[in-house]
This record gives sequence, structure tokens and C-alpha cells, in this order.
Amino acid sequence: MSRSGADRAAARSYAEVLFGSTPRGALVEVRFRLRSGMGRRFEGVARLDALVDSILTLSRHTEVFVGVLPRWRRSGTRADVVARGRVVWADCDCAEAVAALRAFRPSPAMVVASSEENRHAYWLLTAPVSVDVIEQTNRRMALALGADVRCGDRTRILRPVGSVNRKRREAVAVRLLDLAPEARVSLAELDRVLPCAPPRAITPLRGREAMGTVDALDAIPPPVYFERLTGLRVGPSGKLHCLFHDDRSPSLHVYREPGRGWYCFGCGRGGSIYDLAALLSGRETRGRDFTELRRDLEELMLPRARLAAEVSSETVTVRGGSGGVRIMGGTGARRLS
Repeated sequence: MSRSGADRAAARSYAEVLFGSTPRGALVEVRFRLRSGMGRRFEGVARLDALVDSILTLSRHTEVFVGVLPRWRRSGTRADVVARGRVVWADCDCAEAVAALRAFRPSPAMVVASSEENRHAYWLLTAPVSVDVIEQTNRRMALALGADVRCGDRTRILRPVGSVNRKRREAVAVRLLDLAPEARVSLAELDRVLPCAPPRAITPLRGREAMGTVDALDAIPPPVYFERLTGLRVGPSGKLHCLFHDDRSPSLHVYREPGRGWYCFGCGRGGSIYDLAALLSGRETRGRDFTELRRDLEELMLPRARLAAEVSSETVTVRGGSGGVRIMGGTGARRLS
């Protein structure tokens, strides 16, 4: 078989595994990178050969992504995803996660090499379940493997077999590594081996925000305030070793969106800028403690407050131990300890 024939056969097998049992009338979302933004098209699940054609043709010139779960209309919002599905997945985006995937049982039905290092794994279920359950199971799988927890949402698009990863200077073909199309696993079996699902990190409503007024501190992107408060650099993956427990593999995730904040899948701590500062300083997020916490954060994080603080060289020591993170204001220092 020629190289092009082998690529097509692999892409067809990938499409059949994900969409072969989907009810007729559903659609597969195909996205592709343009010079400015992303393009989008939809292929019917009854025409998998047309889907494969789209993947292979578009991949000659650009990067291509496919929605893991089918859509029931030509749009890509959460409301457009089918109500039930038969697959859970994980994006293993680091060496530790890939090693954990190799040791994990039950083994996935399909493993895709999305780059030279990273792997996408798919488990096929014995029976369809709601997309809410799929999202929850995906989060638990990410926790078990140390995979990217952000890639388990119902609208997720991933690189399909037959496409080309052009993220780096040297393009890499997205390959089908392992395939056991008859392998099925029950949700009960996964439930026995996966850790409990953590809650989503949600920024609580406080103060002016609870009264309908925008809080400038809550609008700061989590990577910005996390780096400023802890001194730790937040990389592109958003993963860090947690400061609040013995964390051998990075289980703390710092999200990019202010409304999602940060969350540790190891110890369960997480929340907003206030929650992080409170933990670092040993204070509460209510009453007088919260008022002082807000004042300290405004002086550190908001330009106007920092400018005002520069006129004072007063050093204020906030109660607590000797550890913690120093919050600078002018020539003085404020310590979250």
C-alpha cells in the first residue's frame, strides 16, 4: 500500500472509531487554521469518506482539528453538541502523562500521536452516557494521568489522524499508534479506577461584584496574579507543583480565564485571586480579613494603587509566620505570611 493509501486508511479507521456508531443526521465539526483566525466546515457522520477527504485535503496546507463529539447542528457551542456519547478521552501533553498512559488499565481503544512527544487517548464505552458524565469522566482521567484537564470539555477539538502538526518549525504527521476498535469499557469499570471528580474552579462573588459592580481584581488573568503573588512562573500549560501540599507531579492548574481562576487537583484548593492571597497570608476571605486582603492586593496589583503607595515608605507587617510572599508597595513591603 502506498504512503497516501496508508494515511487514508488510518484516517478512515480513526473516523470510524469516533463516529461510526453515531446516529444519522449528526455532524462532525472540522476546523482549520487560516491566516487570520479559524475556518470551519461540517461533514455528516453518514459520509465518513467525505470527512476523511476534508482532513487530508486541508492538511496539505494548514492545521486541522476535529470535534471529538458530534454536533447536531452547524455550530460549535456547548448547546450544539449531541446529548449523549460513547467516548472519553485524554490529552497527554507531557512525558509523565504519556508514561502514566502506558501503565493505565483499562487500556484505551485508540492512541494517536499528536506530535513526536504527545498522545491523545480514547476509551470507547459499552453504552452511551450524557455529555455531562463524559466531561466529568474526562476530568477524572486527566487527574489520574496528569494530562491536560482543559481538554476534556464537550466542545473540544483535537488533531485528527491524517492531519499535520505545524506548531513547530518542523511539521509532524499526526499518526495512529494503537487501535483496538472492538475494545469497550463500562463506565462502572472506569469509575472504580479513577479518582473522585473535583469541582470546577469558580470565582466566588464578593463585595462590589456581589452587588453587581465589577471588581477590578477579579478581572486580572490568573497567570498574572499567580506569578506576582507566588514568584512562580506559569508556563503555557498552566501546570505547576502545588505550594500547599507535597506535590510530586504538577497537579495545580492556573487557567487563563479570570472566571476559572486556579485549582489543585491534588489537594482540592483553588478559586480566585482572593483565595490564593488568603492561603498565602493565613487570612479569611470575609469580614475584616477580607477588607485588609483587598487593600493589600489593590496596592500590589492595580497601577493606581501602586502609584499612590510609592509616596509612602512605611513598612507594614501583616500578621502571620515568617514565610509567605512579600507584597511591595513603594519602598516599603507588605508580606503575605
